Amino acid sequence: MKTLKSVFTTSLLLGSITFATAQFGGNGMNNGMGMGTRNQQSIQNTNNFGRYEKSPEEIEKERTENIEKSVEALKTELKLDELQIIVIRKEIETSTKKIFAVVKNEELSQEDKAKEIEAISEKTDTTINTFLNAEQKEKYKKFIENRKEKLDKLKDKRLR
Repeated sequence: MKTLKSVFTTSLLLGSITFATAQFGGNGMNNGMGMGTRNQQSIQNTNNFGRYEKSPEEIEKERTENIEKSVEALKTELKLDELQIIVIRKEIETSTKKIFAVVKNEELSQEDKAKEIEAISEKTDTTINTFLNAEQKEKYKKFIENRKEKLDKLKDKRLR
């Protein structure tokens, strides 16, 4: 349960980091004003004050890549068979779409969003666990704990 939560949290964090980096010109080539050259051109072309927003295609591509990475990691770690891979991929796709919708919902407070995401993650973990054998369930639990630890370390680094 915690593994999937960690997978989703990591995916969400990576997506947020990527999005934030893109918005603030994190291409490594700053022009002295804190904006990357892509953002400078964006200001000139669209007058959007330096914001670079990803297209729906770019967002979908990143989401798909993150899902594939998560499924591949689970496949390797848990030694999933083909049927398990299909079912788990479908469950992760469904839950990431739901999480994305929650994150985009501007009517919800941050606290409500966190509760919704937690509920989605718990449901996903429960569903995935129904398709795992006892040995895989133990590995899945450890997998989630490891992901959570890595995510916590990443958060700590970013806060320093």
